[in-house]
Amino acid sequence: MSAARKLSFLVLFVVLCTPVFSQGISDTKDGLYSKALLAGVAEMQKQWGHIDDSYDSRIRTDYHHLIVRKNPEVTEDLPARAGDFNFEYLDDATLLARYKNLGKGFSILEVHPIHDKGATLRISIAQNWVSSHHGRLMFGISDWADVEFRFDCQQQAFVISNVKLGGI
Repeated sequence: MSAARKLSFLVLFVVLCTPVFSQGISDTKDGLYSKALLAGVAEMQKQWGHIDDSYDSRIRTDYHHLIVRKNPEVTEDLPARAGDFNFEYLDDATLLARYKNLGKGFSILEVHPIHDKGATLRISIAQNWVSSHHGRLMFGISDWADVEFRFDCQQQAFVISNVKLGGI
């Protein structure tokens, strides 16, 4: 899509849906990042929760007790608990200390910044494996959930339109 076309879409979107922006879009419990995290984890648990992904050097993923890599710009207001899911937010230093303490790799989630794709907003929730090499934190890419939103003018809110799982 050309830059002019994207700009035209953005202007039209703002004009048609101005009340949403006057209220603000927050990243609180009901915000887009929270909705994406919960929808992504629920779909991961549904599709992969029965799989024993542990090996000699890794701990099995418990989708009801998950570690999320802390990113203050994205994860600051995300919930510690929602329904059957519990989240622990750890920075890189704490992740490294946890790995050293456990002596085994473990999975974490990483919530990526929002991206627009035409009229759709997308937030990716990546599942990575944490390990250490020579005292340095390492991340192994594993699986992900792409959560897509569309704006519903009747509800004056973004709603989840699709959750796509992927993996290596």
